[in-house]
Amino acid sequence: MSSAFFNSFAVLFVAIDAAGIGPLFLLLTEGATREQRFKIAIKASLISFIVLIIFAYGGKFFFNWIGVSIDSLKIAGGIILFIISIEMLLDKRRLRREESANKVLHEKTLEEIAIFPLAIPLIAGPAALTSVLLLVNASSKHPEKLIMVYVALTAVMIVTFFHMIFSAILANYTSKNILNVFSRVIALILASLAIQFIVDGIKSSFGF
Repeated sequence: MSSAFFNSFAVLFVAIDAAGIGPLFLLLTEGATREQRFKIAIKASLISFIVLIIFAYGGKFFFNWIGVSIDSLKIAGGIILFIISIEMLLDKRRLRREESANKVLHEKTLEEIAIFPLAIPLIAGPAALTSVLLLVNASSKHPEKLIMVYVALTAVMIVTFFHMIFSAILANYTSKNILNVFSRVIALILASLAIQFIVDGIKSSFGF
């Protein structure tokens, strides 16, 4: 596999938070049957995947229409991803997402939960949307790299789906300490990639 795949996979894995979606899925589907959970996971995965693909294709045209350059988006997107990486290092992102999930737990039906907040914004949230747009734009002149971005997105969505399906089993057999260490390592990778987005945006904007 090419470096384009691994870079894209790492960014999208963290932006979507494929590793952290399991506990949130369990919380949101409390009391649901195995069959209901499967249907919710399928629906949420498909909806979020479609939203991300549409944004990857149409996001650039939208920002051009409102007068925002891709270089500006790189800088803004890099800042957003950097903030998220800091939140992950301090464990604030998980707490914020759990709080958001708790707010709608008793206000939505299981069918509604699959769309909001599971598909949007927990899976296809600001970080994921920004990441997929920046990755697609960065690879737009290199078809082989662009294909790897979409392959990486598909792979992350498959991992996310299975993490939701097997969330109960994973919760019993996965140590919290291991997950915390893994989360922080991934956060450092995301922070590095976020800084690179910012640097690239500044270089392009000022012609360095």
